[in-house]
Amino acid sequence: MRFLIFISLLFGAPVHAQNQLAGEASLYLQQHANNPVDWYPWGPEALSKARDEDKMIFVSVGYAACHWCHVMEEESFENEAIAILLNKNFINIKIDRERRPDLDEQFSLVTTMLTGSSGWPTSVFMTPDAEPFYAGTYFPPDAFTQVLNTITDVWAEDRPALTAEAFAIANQMRDYLDQTAILGEVSGAEIHAAALQQITNLDEFYGGFGDAPKFPRESLLLFLMDQAMRTGDDQVLNAVTTTLDGMIKGGIHDHVGGGFHRYSVDPEWHIPHFEKMLYNQALIGRLLLRAYLATGNPDYARAATRTFDYVLRDMRAANGGFYGAEDADSLNKQNERVEGVFYSWTPDQIRSALGANAEDLIDMFEVIEDGTFEGANILHLPELPLTALAEAGLDLAAFDAVLERLRLARNLRSAPIKDQKIIVAWNGEMIATLAEASKILNRPDYYTAAKTAADFILSDMWSDGMLNRIWFDGRADVPAQLLDYGAFGRALLALYDYAPKDGAKWLVPAQRLADSMVANFADPDQAMRMTADATGLGPFRPLDDTETAAGNALALALLDGLDRRQARVGEAAPRLAAALAIDAINSPGQRAATLRAIAEHIGGPVGPMRLSNGGAVRVFAMADRAKGELAVTIRLAKGWHINAHAPLEDYLIGMEMAVDEIPVATATYPVAEIKELGFSETPLALYEKGFTMTLPYKAPSDGPARARLTLQACNDEVCLPPDDMIFWVW
Repeated sequence: MRFLIFISLLFGAPVHAQNQLAGEASLYLQQHANNPVDWYPWGPEALSKARDEDKMIFVSVGYAACHWCHVMEEESFENEAIAILLNKNFINIKIDRERRPDLDEQFSLVTTMLTGSSGWPTSVFMTPDAEPFYAGTYFPPDAFTQVLNTITDVWAEDRPALTAEAFAIANQMRDYLDQTAILGEVSGAEIHAAALQQITNLDEFYGGFGDAPKFPRESLLLFLMDQAMRTGDDQVLNAVTTTLDGMIKGGIHDHVGGGFHRYSVDPEWHIPHFEKMLYNQALIGRLLLRAYLATGNPDYARAATRTFDYVLRDMRAANGGFYGAEDADSLNKQNERVEGVFYSWTPDQIRSALGANAEDLIDMFEVIEDGTFEGANILHLPELPLTALAEAGLDLAAFDAVLERLRLARNLRSAPIKDQKIIVAWNGEMIATLAEASKILNRPDYYTAAKTAADFILSDMWSDGMLNRIWFDGRADVPAQLLDYGAFGRALLALYDYAPKDGAKWLVPAQRLADSMVANFADPDQAMRMTADATGLGPFRPLDDTETAAGNALALALLDGLDRRQARVGEAAPRLAAALAIDAINSPGQRAATLRAIAEHIGGPVGPMRLSNGGAVRVFAMADRAKGELAVTIRLAKGWHINAHAPLEDYLIGMEMAVDEIPVATATYPVAEIKELGFSETPLALYEKGFTMTLPYKAPSDGPARARLTLQACNDEVCLPPDDMIFWVW
């Protein structure tokens, strides 16, 4: 109760008798618990009440960090006259989209179908039988009042027509949400053609896709990055790096505190929509890591490091899990809630914080007296940070120290509210990224943080074979959905891949998750369902990427990843790939994550860590561009070896490294061990211990160098088929 009163006082809202949201385990729902609107959470009570009282339903979907959700609350849901209209004529349901992504995606699709676009808050009107007939997003109070009055009049005067229209809309949506799969296959060439099609929409100057508002679209960029690393295609890589460059320079990048805001309201990435979401940090961070690995651009490593350090500093709970979001709004000096005031700067504010060091920073970030955001400035750079520093003759360490002073000064301001929900799917993405970062950036503390978060979820959010989606206010609730199982399962695979020692223990819970996922969500020859039981408009099979990858893309990646790491030919992954392939290739922009999962299913992973023969061999390659060397680190599971470069037996395939098909010198390879094994009557030359090879390379001026590693893994009884791994180095 004291928390709810604090929220009301903080945001200046009058305190009313609490509605049906009191006690809900959601900051967003708690923020609306004292509205004069008689809100209900989504559930049987509200839906039954609508049928019993023969009232229409008004559904409002949002989330705690949403600026326009706050605006509509202040303007309309705190408005006594509007509340009277809503309470008299509707059963009013408030949904936290982060707790119920299944409902959010359904109502977003309804809104898109009826209006051509969607966003938050989502506002949907339905019949007492929960069939939608009208939708929108944010409504100003006058327009909202007019909508309420018009809908009420039509319901009274022409109810049969409205009900018939709602029935038709609901059936159309049910057909889309539960569409029957067209079983088939796609080739690697078709997937690459889809990638080339997508980059025709690139903003070649600022990066990103479309005009404004401009979203990072991480699932699409990660698909393009995967295709670049799979094929060596310069055009595809350029689409990724151009976008990253624009984002790193822009105000969507928090230059002071690290991390990235959710999207930009302008094509240049300069003015962001200021909420900071955990999934953005995880997915943009992963993209930065892979772009750094491919290109060696130190700006990508720096931006990634600052993003992860921000998450560990500001977004980590005491239990090790990661919080969901920070709000777009905070209080100004007049105690008014204002979007972006925490992140904006005037020249005098910078001078007050930095003193004599201010002018260099003011010049570098092009800060002016009357800035472009409410008379202030959102810090952005005309060049990438390291280029800008070089041109200004400034030192990186000194620059970062000055930014830290700015951050500490900014912390004296009223901070945005932090939504302390721990969401399994988003935590899964962050865990996977941190595990990868621990290797690429040589930061063991990142792996420790990832492991701690995973341990918390396994111990406190997983019980009796079931996973919960949300941890909030000391309790876990809401049954996990398909994307939670898929994302967290993949996180466990990443912990296995990047474990500093034997990580086999992570495969056990990953397999349990996959088994539970298949049991709860799978149907024969179909995409998987989002939830075990139908809710909302009916069964829902998530195919489109949203803020994260589509649930079915995550599920396929988990199933295929488990098969590869356990050297088996499973049945679930091929069936799911066949059910997803045709729909994905027909809508590549909306289903890029599925195409990436299918490409991996067809041709294996091409990310930083390569696994051969069920994890018997793990290979990590990283270029030192200053030296023109590629370091290839090979780790072998206990009981396995690979044949040496000269294996002594003609029927065995020796290890070979080649750059642009020119074999490296024999002297580059480690000294072989000579050993007798059970399947051979003569001694063999082999490598049984892990090692790192360093080989010279020279990337051509017009594209990447292509390195090939060929190896054959054996144990004391059998040799597995040889494996070729391709690495592209720009």
